[in-house]
Amino acid sequence: MRIGNEIITWYNFHWIGLFMWILVFISFLCLALGIYKKSGWLMLFSALTVFPMASYLFGAKNWIKVAILVPIIEVILAFVFWFQAKRLF
Repeated sequence: MRIGNEIITWYNFHWIGLFMWILVFISFLCLALGIYKKSGWLMLFSALTVFPMASYLFGAKNWIKVAILVPIIEVILAFVFWFQAKRLF
């Protein structure tokens, strides 16, 4: 396949980028389901899957480094959902 002047083959494809974007997509799905079902486990899994991309973006030299707050907020929400579930019973 050709993109511009570069010919993309199996050897020069950016596999780690594809893997990280798949993790971000899985994280968004788990985040939506976790908020809908108020599940602490789904929120924690969402935080774990988005953490590699957030830690990569934390190395930036501009405002995008605040992306590291996303998994932190998700972990806090996971604890909130766990404590709400325990208090109801």
